[in-house]
Amino acid sequence: MPPDEKEERIYVKLPTSLKNALNNNPPYAVFFSDKGHRVSHLRHRTFRCTGNRNRKMNQNHHITLLNGCELLCYPKVEPATPIDNRMKLDTTGQYLTIGRRKPVVKPTPPAVEEQRKQAVKFFTDHAFFFLDHREKILSDSRMFLAPVPVQSAIAYTGTSGFKRPTLGVYIEWWMTCIPAIISHDGKDPWLVYHIAGTPLSGRNCCGIVNANGECRSRALPSPFSAVWRSFVEINTRYDEAKERCEAYSLEEVVKLLEDNDQGDSLLERELFLLRRENLVLRQKIQDTQEAGAKAVEEIRSTLLKAYLECKRDTLTDWYADYCRKQEEGKQELEAMNQQRQQLKQQMRDRKITRILYQSQLTPLKKKIFEVEQTLKCMAKKELSELLAGVFTPSGDTGGITFDEVVEFVKGENSDQK
Repeated sequence: MPPDEKEERIYVKLPTSLKNALNNNPPYAVFFSDKGHRVSHLRHRTFRCTGNRNRKMNQNHHITLLNGCELLCYPKVEPATPIDNRMKLDTTGQYLTIGRRKPVVKPTPPAVEEQRKQAVKFFTDHAFFFLDHREKILSDSRMFLAPVPVQSAIAYTGTSGFKRPTLGVYIEWWMTCIPAIISHDGKDPWLVYHIAGTPLSGRNCCGIVNANGECRSRALPSPFSAVWRSFVEINTRYDEAKERCEAYSLEEVVKLLEDNDQGDSLLERELFLLRRENLVLRQKIQDTQEAGAKAVEEIRSTLLKAYLECKRDTLTDWYADYCRKQEEGKQELEAMNQQRQQLKQQMRDRKITRILYQSQLTPLKKKIFEVEQTLKCMAKKELSELLAGVFTPSGDTGGITFDEVVEFVKGENSDQK
C-alpha cells in the first residue's frame, strides 16, 4: 500500500449464517475498503478475516432454473419475513366462505391503493420489455428475483401458491406455459399477467396486456388448470431464494436493461413468437391426431360389438368347449408335473441313476411343453376359423383379439369363468 494512502478498517459483527459459511471462530471480521465506502456493499468485495488472510468469501448460494442453469445469488444481511406459500384452503373467508357469514374486508387506504395501482401499471407497461430481455433477466439472480406487485388468487385456496411472484417467475412462465401468451398467427400477442378463477369449474377472468400496455380482462380458452398450476409450481420453486437473496426493484431492472440495450429486442421478440406459434401448431396437430385416433377407436368398438352380437351363439358354444379343454389340459399338466417330481425323488433316493432320470425326464418335459402350447394355440386357431378375416391371433391393430372375444362372451355369460 502506498505511504500516502491510509487504510480504513471497519469492524462488523457477522450474522451467524455468515460466520458458519466462513468457518470463522471470532465474531468479528476486518474489512478493507476505500474511504467512505458503505458497509452494506462490502459483502460483495474481497475481505480479510482474523485467522484466515487473503480469503474471498464464497457465497455458495445458487438457484437452479427450469432450463437447468444455475444462478449465483447474493444473500441478504437481514432475510425477509418468511411466508407460507403452500397450497391450502383459504382461512380468511375472502375466497372460501363457509355458511352465510360474509367476511369483513377492511378497505385499503386511498393512498396505498393508488400506489399499488401505479406499481402494477409500471409492470404491465414494461411486460413486453421484460420479455424481450428475458435472456438477461435469466442470467442475473437480482433481476430474476425482482418482486412483481401483482397478486393472483383462485377460489377456495386464495393467494396460497401465488404469493411474492418475481420477474423471473413470470419470464419462465411465459416461456414454458403455452396458454400464458395469447396470439393469433403471431399478430397482436397478449401476455397473461393476472390469474383469477375457480379451479373446479374452470371459469376464469384473467388479466392480459398487449405490447402497448393496454390491459383487459378475459376468460382463457385453454384448460384453466394448465394456467394456474404451472404458475404455482414455478412461483413456489423459488420461495426460499425470495426470502434469503437480494433482488433489484423493477425500476432498477428497467434502468439496467435500458443502459445495456443493443437495439435488437424487437427482432428477438418476433423470433420468440414465431417459435411459440410453431409450438402451438404442433400441439394442435397432436391434439387432432389423438382426437382422431379416439374417434376411430370408438367406431371400431361399435362395429366390433355389433359383429360379435351376430356371432353370440357360436362364440358361447366355443367358449364352453374352450373352458372344458382348459380344465382337461390343466389336469393333464398336474399329472405330468407330479410324475416329474416322482422321478426327481427316485433319483435322490438312488432308486434310479442320473442317466435314467434324464432319459425319462426329457420326453416328459417335451410333452409338457406341447400340452402348454396346444392349450394356447388351439383356441386361437378355432377362433380364426370361426371369425375368418376378422380375428387377429397376433394382436395386430384393426382386428378382433382373443381377449376381446373372451371378454365379450364372459360379459354375456357371467356365470362362466
